[in-house]
Order: sequence, then structure tokens, then C-alpha cells
Amino acid sequence: MSGETILVAAGGTGGHLFPAEALAHALISRGLAVDLATDTRAEKYGQAFPARNIYAIPAATPTGGGVASKALAIATLARGVLSCLPLLRRVKPAVVVGFGGYPTVPPLVAASLLNIPAVLHEQNAVMGRANKFLAGRVQRIATGFPLSRADESILTKSVVTGNPLRPAVLEAAKLPYPSFENGALNVLVTGGSQGAKVFSDIVPAAIEALSPDERSRVRLVQQARGEDRERVLATYARIGFAAESSPSSRTCRPDRRRIC
Repeated sequence: MSGETILVAAGGTGGHLFPAEALAHALISRGLAVDLATDTRAEKYGQAFPARNIYAIPAATPTGGGVASKALAIATLARGVLSCLPLLRRVKPAVVVGFGGYPTVPPLVAASLLNIPAVLHEQNAVMGRANKFLAGRVQRIATGFPLSRADESILTKSVVTGNPLRPAVLEAAKLPYPSFENGALNVLVTGGSQGAKVFSDIVPAAIEALSPDERSRVRLVQQARGEDRERVLATYARIGFAAESSPSSRTCRPDRRRIC
């Protein structure tokens, strides 16, 4: 299989792209070429992705909103499938691997129409909507955790592999934890590819519940969505707690990005 191309498909946020990036590094180390199909959000999170080519696929989320917005999203996904058919014929991947998010729907559906083997990876214990939709079209499903509330048809083709880690994360894991001799506790709060809203709700409240002496020992860096960051910092300012908060920001290399 060495020298063949693997097409990796992932939604354009870190939660999907980061495990896809880890797989890409592993495949490349085995002599395989890797292309990435995603959406334009990957411009923020795809800087380190080692793909030979990056293809931006038309995609949308057909959940939420009214009937018109759902119909438009479905039409966009259909357009994505039509754009992926000639793409897959041109790239000729040996396998298409999907990591979740609606941008994976067009390439995985196109792969099933062209009888190209396909695999899914589900990072969460509860399968996402896009992966659940695609589950019947793939040969195997790798999971980060044992699946909860999944149909038997999904469980029979599922294998718990864990969530793949990028080389940078594996290297960071080798670093020793900092000394606590000075009594300071360095805390990083991050969750969800763009900062999960729940942490913006509960972490400031938790810090406020600490005593002034306890708060003085905490050095906090918190990832927050743009729409949440102002209220997070306002809470910290009100209680006189110095914290750093910023949204994710990464830039994709434009020379490798192609629009299908």
C-alpha cells in the first residue's frame, strides 16, 4: 500500500482536524500520501496539517434553523457530493477516512457511490449526527471511547482505538510537570475546538467561589469563544482576578488550499 493516497475528511474545527492530523502523520511515516477534504474553517486550525493537498468542500449543517435553511444546507451538501465525485476519480484514494463534522458527508457519500473503501473515526462516546448518517456507508468505525446509545448495526463494525495524538502532543507529554514549590498552580482551560461554552459558564464561577488567598495562587489561561470572552473577563475583573483569555487562532497555508 506504500505510495498510495489516503483521503482524510474532517470538519474544519480542531476537534475533528487534530485527530485527523495525527493519523496523517502516522500514514506519511509509512510512505503513504495524504490529502485532506474539509471546509474553509480549516484556515484557522489546519496550519500544521501535513496534507499534500487540502480541498475545501461545499458543506453545511442541516440542523437547527427553519425549513428554508435546512433545505439550503441539504442542497449545499448535495453540491458537495457532486463536486467530490470528480475529485475522488482524480485523486484515486485507496481509502477515505472520515473524522466527523458535516464536511465529511460529501466525500464519504461520494466514496460509497464509487465503491471506494471508507472508514470513520468517532472521537466521542456519543456518535455525532454526521457520523451516524454515514455509518451505514463505511466498512469500519474506529472510536475514541466505547459508544453509548448506538445501534447494534453500528456496534458490530466498531473498534475502540482511542483518539490519535499528534506528534507535538506526544512530545509535550514527555515534559515534567512544573514544581509547586512556590505554591502557584498554573491552569489551562481548553475544551471544544473553539472553546466550549460550558467552561465559560462554570470556570469563572468556580474561581469566584475560591477564597482570595486561594485565588492568589492560581495562574489561569482560558480559551473562550469570541462571544463568551467579554463576560468571562468581566467576571474575573469584578473579583480582581488576573487571567488571560483568548480565542483560538491558526492560519492555514493558502498555497495548499483548493476549492472543489
